[in-house]
Amino acid sequence: MNTTIIQTQGVEATTALNETIKNAQLDWEPLEDQVAGQDSKVIMPRKKLLYRSDNKQALGVVGSEYEPTNPRDFVNRQYALAESMGGKVVRVGFLSERSRAFAFVQVGDKIEIPRGKRKVGDPVQAYIYSTDGWDGGTPQRSRLYIERLRCANGMTSREIHANLWVSHVSGMEKRAEPRRNTFQGEVIKMTEAIRKEFTKLAQTRMTVEQAKEFVEKLIPGEATMSVNRRNTVLSLFETGDGNEAATRWDAYNAVTQFITHHRTYRTTDSTSIETNRFLGVLETDTLGRQALNLLLN
Repeated sequence: MNTTIIQTQGVEATTALNETIKNAQLDWEPLEDQVAGQDSKVIMPRKKLLYRSDNKQALGVVGSEYEPTNPRDFVNRQYALAESMGGKVVRVGFLSERSRAFAFVQVGDKIEIPRGKRKVGDPVQAYIYSTDGWDGGTPQRSRLYIERLRCANGMTSREIHANLWVSHVSGMEKRAEPRRNTFQGEVIKMTEAIRKEFTKLAQTRMTVEQAKEFVEKLIPGEATMSVNRRNTVLSLFETGDGNEAATRWDAYNAVTQFITHHRTYRTTDSTSIETNRFLGVLETDTLGRQALNLLLN
């Protein structure tokens, strides 16, 4: 998984963009060819092969009407988004196993979640997490991502109401522009809503016994894996980074710390453990959202 971290303040815009593209190994264009067998005979007439212009590495087999985007355009959009929202591009990368580019744009200031008698709150940060891909199944997509800064916990990755999802078809950019404007406004509203949700959790007391009841609802069953997961989450409620075993905020932190640091991810034929963990936390996790729903009700 190739990534780069670029701090945009004080860096000339064109230089920052070019360095980001190069360091993230996105300095190439998608090229097309027919899908042919060993004898050069076309075997999939309604499909085409996408591959990288720099090293000829295959990206994916896509439909004949598929319109691939340029990685440079993807990165350029992230800088434009950061500028329009007063934020900054903090990370860009390429998941070669999935033929997917991703970026994080930091938006807004840190959000301090109150912590009882402590003088200093528990800070979290909002980001816009965006992806684009060349495998035929990854659209241009953005969502809101919240991270707890104390221990780099991925708190929540949420598809918001003005979901920015653009398929690779003809005229995609023209249709995407009004969606992006609506999306930016929704990011601001949703970030404030999440701040209120987290503050409510931090102000709601929870005993160890109540935490046990919560964990049993969240992870039911008597299978060994379920029991071990419940025990881990309960232990993190009491001893996790910054936790005091005192509030629903501690319970939510326990779940997110389990997801990001303790849950087991496996390698597959096509992807590494690192990639599966990254996508699991950012895109496919449901446990964190279930926990938040239970704790808010």
